[in-house]
Amino acid sequence: MLYPLLVRDFLDRAEHVYPDRVAIVDEPDQPAPGLGEITYREMAALARAQAARLDQLGVPGGGRVAIVSQNSARLLTSFFGVSGWGRVLVPINFRLSAAEIDYIVRHSGASALYADPALRDVLPGLDVPHKFLLGDDDALFLRGAEPRAWAEPDENATATINYTSGTTARPKGVQLTHRCLWLNATVFGLHTTISDRDVLLHTLPMFHVNGWGMPYGVTGVGGRHIVLRQVDGAEILRRVDRHG
Repeated sequence: MLYPLLVRDFLDRAEHVYPDRVAIVDEPDQPAPGLGEITYREMAALARAQAARLDQLGVPGGGRVAIVSQNSARLLTSFFGVSGWGRVLVPINFRLSAAEIDYIVRHSGASALYADPALRDVLPGLDVPHKFLLGDDDALFLRGAEPRAWAEPDENATATINYTSGTTARPKGVQLTHRCLWLNATVFGLHTTISDRDVLLHTLPMFHVNGWGMPYGVTGVGGRHIVLRQVDGAEILRRVDRHG
């Protein structure tokens, strides 16, 4: 029997096995209102609400949704809320110039874009049908609504498009499939021996190769995600002391 390997499998398992466990501790110091502590039941509900909002916006299956953000609970949830219902997440390096961000948005064919409030000045110059600031949760989530089912789930469908920094030319987009991401997260998780006892401090930018697959893998085993917006030695030690 063939069963499609989909990135939403990780969140579905966490919601089923660990619904009341804290999934994410959001960054408290950010320009958008922080989401605080979120359980796996709440994280799954937010992912469904995000997919329902994209339904309402008319973003079709296979449609590209770009997010330019530093690490945040909203970005982490988007790995499932976008790709989990058959759309394609385009996480963009927030350190790029406005011209580079504009190129990626146009090249990827994004029909919706969400940006960190620190990048609000970039939004007016981007030609995209729907664009919002993260923190405007009415634009990100349609709470209480069930998203349309992904009619034909396909593990070979593109789940994310990740762009290089373009050091030698224009940024180059790499299409990663559900199967690719599922296998990478699972194998990487086996090598790093993550389990439901682990707490991951996200020092690596989530836009960078999807946080090396850890947003998927740690979710799948029911670990706890600690969101860190900016690398700071003293703050890292404080988070380790608080959540370790």
